[in-house]
This record gives sequence, structure tokens and C-alpha cells, in this order.
Amino acid sequence: MSLSRNILYLGGLCVASLSIAAHADQGGDPAVDKHGRLKQAPMPHQRQNLPPSIEQQKFQVAPTTKPRYDLLPRSQRNSLTPLSATPECKDMGKLASYSGAALADYLANLPDYECTYGLFSLTPEQGATVYSAANMSAIASRFTQEAANYNASDMKLVNLTLYLRAGYYLAEGGTIAQPAQSLKTALRTPIKQLADGTALYVPNTVASSTAGEAIRLITNMHDEPYYLSSMKALVQRYTNSANNPHAVDALRNPSTAGAFTSALTVFFYSHYRAEGVPLLQNDLSYATALNAFVTSNKATLLGDYYGYELNDAINEAFRFMQYPALKDGIKPMVKAMLASSSMTGTDSDLWLAAASAVKYYDNANCSEYGTCDYVNQLANIVLKYSKDCSPTLHIRAQDMTPEQLQDSCDKLAVEEGYVHEMLKTNRTPVANDYNTSLELVVFDDYANYSKYASVIYGIDTNNGGMYLEGEPDQPGNQARFIAHEASWLRPTFSVWNLEHEFVHYLDGRFDMLGDFAQATSVPTVWWIEGIAEYMSLKNNNQVAIDMAKTGTYRLSQIFGNTYSMADYVPRAYRWGYMATRFMIERHRADVDAVLGQFRVGDYGGYQSFMDRIGTSYDAEFADWVNQATTAGQPPLPEPQLPRCSSTSYLGKNCGITGLSSSGQAYVFLMVPAGARNVKVYSRGGNGDVDLYMALDRYPTVASFDMVSATAGNAENLYLPNPVAGHWYYIMLNAKTPFSGVTVYATYD
Repeated sequence: MSLSRNILYLGGLCVASLSIAAHADQGGDPAVDKHGRLKQAPMPHQRQNLPPSIEQQKFQVAPTTKPRYDLLPRSQRNSLTPLSATPECKDMGKLASYSGAALADYLANLPDYECTYGLFSLTPEQGATVYSAANMSAIASRFTQEAANYNASDMKLVNLTLYLRAGYYLAEGGTIAQPAQSLKTALRTPIKQLADGTALYVPNTVASSTAGEAIRLITNMHDEPYYLSSMKALVQRYTNSANNPHAVDALRNPSTAGAFTSALTVFFYSHYRAEGVPLLQNDLSYATALNAFVTSNKATLLGDYYGYELNDAINEAFRFMQYPALKDGIKPMVKAMLASSSMTGTDSDLWLAAASAVKYYDNANCSEYGTCDYVNQLANIVLKYSKDCSPTLHIRAQDMTPEQLQDSCDKLAVEEGYVHEMLKTNRTPVANDYNTSLELVVFDDYANYSKYASVIYGIDTNNGGMYLEGEPDQPGNQARFIAHEASWLRPTFSVWNLEHEFVHYLDGRFDMLGDFAQATSVPTVWWIEGIAEYMSLKNNNQVAIDMAKTGTYRLSQIFGNTYSMADYVPRAYRWGYMATRFMIERHRADVDAVLGQFRVGDYGGYQSFMDRIGTSYDAEFADWVNQATTAGQPPLPEPQLPRCSSTSYLGKNCGITGLSSSGQAYVFLMVPAGARNVKVYSRGGNGDVDLYMALDRYPTVASFDMVSATAGNAENLYLPNPVAGHWYYIMLNAKTPFSGVTVYATYD
């Protein structure tokens, strides 16, 4: 299945998100195609050292200044500790109880501007109330009042701005009706006064995102062309000159920097508005102003935290190269930038921006610029390490030790076996799937991922990683997961969202026939995201359990999940996890039936099957949710393997049955040369057994090579690269006396 992922997703949630192409703001990212590949330079965005939050990815809000609990290891996210604002202030039910001027007062005086983020995810019913015409008019009036009196000392203006931004966002996604044109007209005066004045750009220590959000509102209203002259003037305002040699210094604070990024975003979207193109396609002055910002400010900003503004500004300057009438005017700027910077120097961002402009707009003449094959050259310089884990998995990394490479190989081999067993794939790909292997690309941290992945792999990096399945029905296609180390967890080494994304690869190859569009032609998102969460987290997802206990949605609603939902974030990941877990625990036969339809591409039949289920499980689901805990392990299906010919020696793909003991029992395994992905596991019976394994010796509870010691009898030992021709000794140790247990062995 052709996913481009959110990670992040994420993605990524891997709460941090991995990006599915369809996850973007409903307005979409014009720089990205349906597979998540860049068609041109990426959209401007504020840089950060951590992956963007889901709110940032989906709603294009500013980076949070609060602790990022979503970046804890997945196994540690065991509470609903809020990412940002308090649950009380994010209560949309309370907000909806106000109207008119009272609503404006409530919004203006919210104690945290992140309290408003829930507005972006309102249901149609909530949206109709909160965004009535009367309410929007009242908030616009209060916005005008606050804009006129703004002095950068509070968050009233940003709170009102975010209400308006969310309203236009919901309207664009079809959640609510489009606001009247008169509202846009009424907002033009205060927005333009803010943009053209000085007060908006004064650092606001209470709400540093105010300036950025106010200008970002322009893009939500799709009114960019009206403000183009103001945005050009803003660029010129912060361009060093003989008369103002320190003009750019004012950008070195979050308030002004956020405004500048939003201004560049106005340029970006103007190219895709019917009213914008006529204003841009013959006017070189915009590109000239943007290029001058970079050349005049390079010495000041290069190497500075806010140096990313140079990169975003030059991308916007070179984006004008798409217009035939301006191409001859832009080419000298591109050539000059290439000549004055280098691919691997401190100014490499600028060189790469220029080289990318050549690729997107004049690639047939790359030799004229000296940029032919720069992508491969860069990849070979940056991604210096590699390892073949198996014939089906290859790792390419920026900076990983041999031990880290091997550990990653082993983790994925374990998960691969687990997913195949849980989903009963028989390791048989869907028809016409030529993704015979996966390449895992690991950058050293998010900053390096953000800088290089867009250039080397042509992807948007405003996410926590991306899975690209490509075109699986094409021979030679290479599936690829592009990721980064979770540097904030050091010294522990971890590839961010690795397990979640690997499940997407396996699910796409072995479960879902067709490309992304075909697989999501009906609502399948509850499964796509739910199974990735469930297989990677197993039962350890207290956040999802707590969220489901609120009863916000019925199971039948979750079965209708799509990637275009305004409330996508909680429904796809948390609720999708709970729906998938419920179906596997309570209705395994239905899951098997659904997978059977997915594997032959019968998505219409799947939808009919789900329609027949309808609301019949809603009450059972609600009751099950209230009993759900993090204890135990997901129920694996009973293996359908024959008995081994021996009662002591395990063979390939068979089991030894009827094992009982109040102490220890032993079985043995020897694999031939070439064997890989050995799995030894116990199932069934009574009591509580643990499995211990050792090579060429009897294991004990104090001396062993591998152990599986969970509650119950479903124990699993994975050996991706076994030693051939030697005996493995497997001890069944009675935590409590056991009987009727079966031990199986499988390998490739």
C-alpha cells in the first residue's frame, strides 16, 4: 500500500508524527504531491531541534514552549498529562456555552493561547455552534479592537486570532460552512494595519507567537494576494542596508521571526491563488527583494539560530523561477548563490536551495549550473554508514555504531516475526507487490533530518519521519523509511517511531493490496493507524485507554475514520488503537475476514462487511473500554502448525505438545545453514511458564542467552541470525506449575 508517512507517523503518533501525505492541513501543501514527495522547495517553517508536534504539522501553529511529553519513549506515555494547555481551558464544551461578546471575552482572557487548539478539531455539531455567523462577527469586532490597541503585553490578540484561524480551517475542510465574504473584508483593515505598523513586531514575552499567528491568518483566509505589497515591505524592512546596517537584528527574537516566517508563507501560497498569479508572474521585484534580504543579511545571520530565515527567503526568491517571464531574471541570482556558497560548507543550506531550484525549474540545463548529480553526491557524503540486516532489510545511516546498527536489525527482526504471527500473513505478500526489501535511512537527529532528507529524498520534513512505499506494483521499486535518531533520549539510542513505521511497511506489503488511494478509498484509517499503534505499543497505551473512557466517540464512528477529519489526531491514533485492540481481543474472526478482503483489494466488500457490523458492537466496546488496562499481552492467534516428529527435538515449523512440569522441562533445536528469523514460542495450556534459551548449554534462571517471562503461557523468543549446526537448549520454567503447553519453532 502506498503510504507516505506521520509517522509521522508518524509520524510522527508516535505522537510526534509521521506524515501521511493526506495528513496535511486541509488546504494541502502545494509543494507536495499525493505521495508526500516535494515538487518544489518546501513551505517556509520555523526550525527547531525536536520533531514538530501534531498540532504544528496539522494546524501550522508555532512550536510549543512547554515540555514535550509526546516525545517520551512510547512505553512511558502512560498518562494524559497535557502537551500544552490544561484540560479545563481546552474544554470545548465550556467554550461553546458562550456566545457573542461573552464568547469574545472568554477567548480573549484564556490563560494560555494553546487552550484554543481544540477549536481546530471541532465536530460539525460543535462547529455549527461555536462558529455561528453571529459569533464570528463578534470575534472579528473584538479582534479589530484588540489590534488597534495592541502593545505586545498580553495574549488577547493571539487568542482571538487562533479562533479565526481555526474557523477558516474548519470551513476549508467542510466541517462548517464558509464564512461570509464580508468577514474577510472586515478583517482586512486590522490585519493590514498590524502588518504595516510596528507594534505587532515588538517582542511579546507573554505570547511570542502573536505576530506569526496574525499574519498566518491571511493564509487561512486565502487572501494572500491582497497583502503582497505589505509582505514585500516587511522583507525590505529587515534587510540590512547602508542606511540601516543592523535592520535584520530585529529578527532575532521569536515574535518577529515568527512573523517573518508567516510573511514568507504568504508569498508561498500566493503562487496558488487565482488572484495571485497575475500579480507575480511578471513582477521581478518580489524575488529581487527576497534575494537582497539573503545577500545583505548573510554575514549577520549565517550560523545564527535564526539563520533558517535565509534558507526560507532564498527558497521563496527562487520559486519565482517557475514563471517563464521571470526565469532569465532569476537565473543570475541562482548562479551567484551557487558561486558564493558550497554544498558542504557553513552556507550549505543556501547552495542546496539554489541547486534544488535548478532541479525543479531548469534541470535539463543542470550542467550550466554545475549541479548535475548533486543529490547522489550529497547522499554519499552524509549517509556514510550502512548494514544489510537481511535480504529484506538494509540500513543507511549518518552516524551509527556497529552495535547500534545490529541492535536496530535485531529489533526489526523481532517485530517482523511478531506481526506476521499476529496477522497470520503466512509471509506471503499481496499480489503484484514488488517491495522485496525495505531501506531504513537514519539521520543523526531531527535537525539533520530536516536539513538533508528533503534534498536527498525529496520529501517534506515538517514531521517526525516518513515512510515511502512508492509504487509497489513496479518491479525494482524501493520502499524506504526515512527517520532520525531520537537525540533527546541520549545516551539511550533509539530511532524515532521505528516500530510504528515498520508495521506500516509490513501491513502495506502483506495485508493491503493497491496504492494509498485505493486502500483509503473507503474508511480504513482506523485499521491503518490502529494496527501500527497496537503492534508497536501492545497493551501499554494508558493514554488511549483514558481517552476512550471519555466516551467521546462510538466504535462505529471510529470505523469511519479518514485522514481528512478535523479531529483526525485523537481519532486516528488513540481511538484507532482502541478499536483495533478491541476487535482483535473480542472479534478476531471479523479481523481475519477484513484482512482477507484487504489482501485481494476488495475494499467495496470490506465496506459492505463493516456496514453490516454497523453499530452492533458499540455497547460492547463502551463496556470493554471501561475494563481495559495495560496489563498482559495482545492475544496471539493459535498457531496452525503440525506436531513435530519428536517429543524433545523441535523441527522447522512444527510444535511439541502436551508439555507439563512443576519445575523445568527441556526441548532442543538445531537449525541448518542459511536459516534465519528463528522464533521459538509457547502457547496454550494452564499455569504460567517462562522460556529460557542458551546456545550449546542448558540455561538456568541465572544463566541464559535469551528469556521470555511474561504473565501466562504466550512466551516468545526471537533469533534473527542463528548459529547453524549447534544445539539451542530451551528450558520451560514453571513460574507456577503448568500443563498442556505447546512449544513451536519456525524459521525461514
